[in-house]
Amino acid sequence: MATLLILLSAALYGVSPILVKVAYAYGVPPLTVLALRSTIAASCLWGWLTVTGRRIRVPRSSLAPLFTMGATLVPAQVFPYFLALAYLPASSASVLAYTYPLHVAWMGWLFLREPVRPDEGAILIGVVGGALLVAGQTPSLGNSLGLVAVAAASLTAATYTVVARRVARHVLPLAAMAILLPASAVPYWTAALVAGQLRWFIPLPALLAIAVSAAVAALAAPFLVLAGLREVPAARAAMLGTLEPVVTVSLSVLLLRDAMTPIRAAGIAIVICGVTALHVRRSV
Repeated sequence: MATLLILLSAALYGVSPILVKVAYAYGVPPLTVLALRSTIAASCLWGWLTVTGRRIRVPRSSLAPLFTMGATLVPAQVFPYFLALAYLPASSASVLAYTYPLHVAWMGWLFLREPVRPDEGAILIGVVGGALLVAGQTPSLGNSLGLVAVAAASLTAATYTVVARRVARHVLPLAAMAILLPASAVPYWTAALVAGQLRWFIPLPALLAIAVSAAVAALAAPFLVLAGLREVPAARAAMLGTLEPVVTVSLSVLLLRDAMTPIRAAGIAIVICGVTALHVRRSV
């Protein structure tokens, strides 16, 4: 059951970039999308808790770590990815963000003295090669900000996966989400106001896209991940999560008419297969 929860969360996450692209097409800035999305999700969750009379119980020792994670690691993971979506096709942004095992490898070698085995090194080299093919064949690549943002997103994704596994281990998923969502909304609203990116008048299609993204990717998917991580090891959860870029790439081509060259398709396949193989070896 936990495995199905992780797979479903990956599929929901994979739909979100397509919805975000719809909002961007109507001129809604990334910070406004994130501020509204997190607020809608938090309001829905707390509204449901109020109506049903359900109480959440969070150990005192977990309150500060959860709030800190929501106010720092969640925005640090999500914002760079949303920024990358403003400059890159959804398919490329999704696949390049999923190269985060590269960061796990070098961080483990540099800080934890964990050696990289020759077979893992070969896989990582393959992933790098695939990522270069994707980047080289990605349209609208003139602005390097998109590549910098997606690199930052892959780095923070690796950090978030490890921290979430430890912080949320003894907290029920619903309780964790009740803290994480409002905590993450604060920095989004603050940044949007400071950067002058806050928009109040949003076309209805864009607002609907943001609302659906809030439901599937800011509420349902994180809840399913936290629920699954209570039983599924982080390495296996990461392996199952490779379904996300598959869903995003497929929908990007089918719905957004993302032009897919043979070389870029080959690079995407190499990255996804390489990351999957690496997760398989680490979960054995």
